Amino acid sequence: MVNWNLIRSNGKKSSSYIIRKSIVSFMTRYYPCSVVHSIEQKYNAYKIQLMNGLCLIFDANGRYVKSC
Repeated sequence: MVNWNLIRSNGKKSSSYIIRKSIVSFMTRYYPCSVVHSIEQKYNAYKIQLMNGLCLIFDANGRYVKSC
């Protein structure tokens, strides 16, 4: 699971607010009634598993990449 409060990037501490905001904005717009089952940080990406079985991949900046 991802600690959404603080994310370390290249040895620097940075707030995850912008990343979280972009992911939540995408989810609200394209999957408004979906329930998130889990969120994992994989390398430099985020994998979000929805309860309906759909999986969404976002890059390290919180931009949508693809569905799996």
